[in-house]
Amino acid sequence: MRLDRARERLDREICAILIAPGDDLRYLTGWSPTADERLTFLLASPDGAALVVPAVNAEEAAAHLPEEVPIFRFSDEVGPAAALAEAWSAVRGRFFRPLISDDARFDHVRLASALPLAEPPGLASEILAPLRMKKDEEELRRLKASQAINDRAMAAAYEAMASGMTEAELAEAIRRAFMRHGADRVAFIIVAAGEHSAHPHHTPGDRVLEPGPVLLDIGCYKDGYASDMTRVAWLGEPSERFRQVHAVVDQAVAAGKAAAFAGQPAQAVDLAARTVIDQAGFGPYFVHRTGHGIGLSVHEPPSIMAGNSLGLEPGMAFSIEPGIYLPGEFGVRLEEVAVIGDGPSRFLSELSREIWIKPI
Repeated sequence: MRLDRARERLDREICAILIAPGDDLRYLTGWSPTADERLTFLLASPDGAALVVPAVNAEEAAAHLPEEVPIFRFSDEVGPAAALAEAWSAVRGRFFRPLISDDARFDHVRLASALPLAEPPGLASEILAPLRMKKDEEELRRLKASQAINDRAMAAAYEAMASGMTEAELAEAIRRAFMRHGADRVAFIIVAAGEHSAHPHHTPGDRVLEPGPVLLDIGCYKDGYASDMTRVAWLGEPSERFRQVHAVVDQAVAAGKAAAFAGQPAQAVDLAARTVIDQAGFGPYFVHRTGHGIGLSVHEPPSIMAGNSLGLEPGMAFSIEPGIYLPGEFGVRLEEVAVIGDGPSRFLSELSREIWIKPI
């Protein structure tokens, strides 16, 4: 059980972890309530585990957690402070440093900080990130299934794309394709037309698609696991400059993949991709890291960037997504999700990275 594995990593210096609603809780238990203003914490120490939860979610929690995990509920009128103290005592919290979910609400962290602690709390990712980074076979199967849906939604986007429609209309066509092909929910949809493609995180709007470039960065969730992929299209006949930039970015993806294998530091993948773009003269226009981990969260460790000396290990899954963004002109980003195995890395997508040319 993942919760037991996390508890085994605790010691006398780190007496407990406090996990708020979100992907960390879902990873440990297979369940998480919707995060809101009411405090929810799963407490775990070497001596046991307990859940503090508002009464409104207590029955659902009991249906998902093991019977040996006691539940301390509280009403809206009374508040969580007493229940949190009781749960702390139940797991025999020692007077050392606890770790709290990285994405916990600040007011909830303040309540937890009122417990009898010898040191301020740290971040739970210290314990959980190394566990979550290395996917087991079932997690990799789910990532592959999610990516397969993503491939089909991207192909549907190519077919739906037409001159005269808006970015938002194409984003809606992609959303419908996700649902039609079995996604549980959409993770994100970026449709960036024309000069908007030079904005890495553009929000689709009422910009009308015209002859020229369209960047598509999309992802969904299937069985709790995310997918992520970026491709580019051109309405009409691509310019020679666009073809040249696309070729450089595609070479950078290939270089990143070649550097992605067990034993290599994460920063080596970034360096390999970045070197291709630097040598082509576009270095200043590659404005972000090369990639990020993916799993229950779209963005999670490891970060594929300069300065990250973490060694890659089998089971790690992360994006390789170099880009060149020319302000006022266009941007090209190509993204694959790579999985580290015992040999060369493999990509989860089976969709070509070639420019999708849409006649007008």
